[in-house]
Amino acid sequence: MHSNFYSKKNYLFSVLFQSVKDKSAYFSLLTIKRTLFASGIKLADGTLREYMSEAMASGLVGDAGRGWYSRHNKPVSLDPKPIAKLIRAVAKAFPLLDFCCWSTIQLNPFAQHLLARTTIFLYAESDTLESVADHLREEGWDAWPNPGKKEADQFIRSGEKTVILRPAIVKQPASTEHQAPIEKVLVDLKIEAARLNLMDTTEVQRIIDNVLSSGLVQLPVLLGYAEAKREVFESGEITH
Repeated sequence: MHSNFYSKKNYLFSVLFQSVKDKSAYFSLLTIKRTLFASGIKLADGTLREYMSEAMASGLVGDAGRGWYSRHNKPVSLDPKPIAKLIRAVAKAFPLLDFCCWSTIQLNPFAQHLLARTTIFLYAESDTLESVADHLREEGWDAWPNPGKKEADQFIRSGEKTVILRPAIVKQPASTEHQAPIEKVLVDLKIEAARLNLMDTTEVQRIIDNVLSSGLVQLPVLLGYAEAKREVFESGEITH
């Protein structure tokens, strides 16, 4: 129960937020409502939304997207250096191509041990993958357009110039300067780790947990992309 010493707003800002943030790096508006109710506090929805907006503006909580909040305020960022050379090569050869990339090396800060397998992933429209892969091979890259698990197990060897090209889907998160955002990377990592035997599920989960505990991620974007990928797999558009 909250003390009468506090106004409802002061209690929310000074006590309840800290309690919720101590329990979890991410929490929903529903969690806030339930915690207020358990504390014997009633707030109109409009008033609560107003308070939440003020809390985000002041940096007391971070905006994790559409009804989700976080104790983090600084977004998770990935080092662009491991994919910079590939992005330059593809953008120069295909200036109108809409594509994005990420590399397993970018996830090293969140792994327990340095990742043994270096692989870059490039996502673009499916009918462009063969042409892009052919050009990359001419430039000295070990490029593979949409390989299956059997092909990956037999022929693909990890390395700084190993590139796996995958078809992009319409509902994937927007990239910045051809760099895949962390929300896309985490979903794709979970998928590719199994498809290409990149790492075991324990290490994948450890990376995801460490990312979520280190900075701000847009949860609805991540969850929405994961659902979109599931639908694409079930529709048969992705068969590997």
